[in-house]
Amino acid sequence: MFTREVYLHIQISEQIQLTPLSESDASDILNLVSTNRVGLDEFLYWVKDVQCVNSARKYISDRINSGLNDSRWFKVYFKDNISGVFAVKSVCPNSLVAELGYWLCGAAQGHGIINQIVSHLPEILENTDTKAIEFRCLEKNHASIKIALRSGATLVDFIPDFMVANGVKQDLNIYRLQL
Repeated sequence: MFTREVYLHIQISEQIQLTPLSESDASDILNLVSTNRVGLDEFLYWVKDVQCVNSARKYISDRINSGLNDSRWFKVYFKDNISGVFAVKSVCPNSLVAELGYWLCGAAQGHGIINQIVSHLPEILENTDTKAIEFRCLEKNHASIKIALRSGATLVDFIPDFMVANGVKQDLNIYRLQL
C-alpha cells in the first residue's frame, strides 16, 4: 500500500506543479468547483454534491482515504494557482493497470497541462509495478478523449449507458496505454 508521506511535490514544468491533495484544501476546491460548476458538471457526477466546505472536504477525504491500491491524489498548480486535481485513482494488483482521473478549471484548460503531467507518469508512478494506464472517458468528453489518444492510448473497451450527462445516456470509453 502506498503511503501519502512518500510523495511530495512534483515539478512538471516551470508553470505546472503537483502537490498532494489534503482535506485542508477543501475551501480552495470548493471555490474552483463553484466557479467552474457548469463546465465540470458536464461530465463529472460528483460536482452536484460539492456545495459547501464540508462537502468539499468529504469529496477530498473520500478520494485520499479510499484505501485503493497505490492511490495518489494531487492538486494541480498552473502559474502558481490551484487549477484542478490529478490522480492515480488506483493500480489493480492483478493486472497492474493504473486508472487516471483529472479535472481542470476553465482558465487552465487548453494549455496542454494534463498531457504534460501524463508525460511524467514514470515519476508519478514511482514505487509501483504499473504496466499500463487507463483513461476512462464519457463518449462525449472530447477533450479527455484527445488526451488519451495523444498519450498513445487506444480504445480497448466501453461500458454502455454508463451515466446520463447533459441529458444524454453516454457510454464510458476505456483507453489503455502500455508502459
